[in-house]
Amino acid sequence: MNRGRAGVAPARCLAVLLFLAGAGEAAATSYAGRPIYSEPSIGLQLPPGCEVEPSWRSQIPGGDLEAWIARCEGTTRVWLLRRQVLEVVAAHPTRLRFQVLDERALPGEDAGDTASVQCTGPRDEPGFVVLGAKWRAEGRQLRLRSARAVLRAEPRTQSLVDADVGQVDCIRFPDREAMMKRLQQDGRKGP
Repeated sequence: MNRGRAGVAPARCLAVLLFLAGAGEAAATSYAGRPIYSEPSIGLQLPPGCEVEPSWRSQIPGGDLEAWIARCEGTTRVWLLRRQVLEVVAAHPTRLRFQVLDERALPGEDAGDTASVQCTGPRDEPGFVVLGAKWRAEGRQLRLRSARAVLRAEPRTQSLVDADVGQVDCIRFPDREAMMKRLQQDGRKGP
């Protein structure tokens, strides 16, 4: 009987270790609570495997919050962040810290396209993120045709909350997005 228990104990230990390893991986993929720094000489210091284009960021007026869409290791995420100035030189913020307050992982969404922050609410306020977006061309811009869902940055609770699709107006400018992406890529290359 002891021999049987000895065989079961290692198997149970292995199962527990595998479970804990999986839980650790799931926790590691969350960026909530993580700081992201912006240095004047090197730009944003994003977590490894993450990218954020300029047109995937939206400042929320009247405070220090921003909504970002990030792509981290192939998964699109929406982050609500708090911006904090760490160092000021010559009246311009030179070193910033962003704290990820809330996060939603959005597998299957395409950052900047099907998931977009280029939206405003009923009184033209930013901080809205559309999911499952479909666009229609109107000249040199794209207007939102439909969306599966909308998230709104809620400053009071510092969280992302569900909102009504009918509340938002979204316009994307592909030429401007491409130009901002080129400028960011040129800035990463350096002199």
